[in-house]
Amino acid sequence: MGMLNLVLTNISRKPATRLYPFEIRAPYAEFKGKIVFNPENCILCGICQKKCPPDAIKVTKDEKKWELNVFRCIMCTECVTSCPKDCIIISNERAKTGAKEYIKILVPKVDTPKAAPPK
Repeated sequence: MGMLNLVLTNISRKPATRLYPFEIRAPYAEFKGKIVFNPENCILCGICQKKCPPDAIKVTKDEKKWELNVFRCIMCTECVTSCPKDCIIISNERAKTGAKEYIKILVPKVDTPKAAPPK
């Protein structure tokens, strides 16, 4: 009688888990979800590359490219704290499943007008 009693009580209860794709829990305030890069402010200084412990960031000045290996990143936030222009932030959004291994972003370089030659 014990098994039948257990089955009947579990049928009348609500599920013990969430229905994940339909009910998504809000992330915690300090949850480190993914790195977001803003290329508009970037000066390609390479400090984030030097401070990254697992060498997940690669900055190429010649090609004007900033690259992040998502699978090597350990979310230590060293790149976020060391960036002088605040180009890198940590979002508390979850990374989507099936994420790509690399995030490659071309940084637009704004041409600054040169000073007129002295007369």
